[in-house]
Amino acid sequence: MLCFEVKTYAPVASFRIPETHTFQQTLPLPPITTLIGILGAAAGFSFEKVMDFYAENEIHFGVIGTHKGRTKDLWKYRKVKARENISAVLLREYLIDLDMTIYIACEGQELIKKIREYFLNPCYALTAGNSDSLLKIRKISNITEVELVKLYEFNNSVLPGDHANNYESKIDIKTVPLLREIYAPQVHLLPTQFDFSGDERRIKKRQPFTFVDTPIRLKGPVWGFRADGRAVALL
Repeated sequence: MLCFEVKTYAPVASFRIPETHTFQQTLPLPPITTLIGILGAAAGFSFEKVMDFYAENEIHFGVIGTHKGRTKDLWKYRKVKARENISAVLLREYLIDLDMTIYIACEGQELIKKIREYFLNPCYALTAGNSDSLLKIRKISNITEVELVKLYEFNNSVLPGDHANNYESKIDIKTVPLLREIYAPQVHLLPTQFDFSGDERRIKKRQPFTFVDTPIRLKGPVWGFRADGRAVALL
């Protein structure tokens, strides 16, 4: 399998958990649909087109990232109630100083070259969640060949599947800064496929994903590869 990595940075980022409303919590890293959307922005594709492109070419993603904290922002918006537009507010959660590496992998030399070219010359500005959170590309690596292996140890990453009962913590609490927040792995059931009808889209399929913060070791492995000494799970 061929792969390249895109090192990125965002001063603020927000990856809203689906179905949240008045308090819009953020995931610690982008879900698979956001990663596909980033590819679509680089390529200049609509979301429907890039979903087809992703599926037809069996493209895989991996993501590793850290942030320096979280904050909340109060948003004012208008909603329709009893045929009347009224003003309301919501809270949206943001990640601060997100450093993130996105890995893109697939079979086929020409295909991976084409995808890398999209990121070298993106058609639209890339964003980290909502449209006003710009995502800066810091570096794009060369294309390399990677070997798929079974991986056990992860941190600051996203794994496919529900691993709530499939891990043991490997954190050394003595090395954790006093004010650093730490999180147990979070499992979320997230959309992965949609049915499109004009401008409307409906969720067709959901799958569980595990978001890992501090180091863990899985009891049963997942497939992925190693890049710069880090374990990258295939999504």
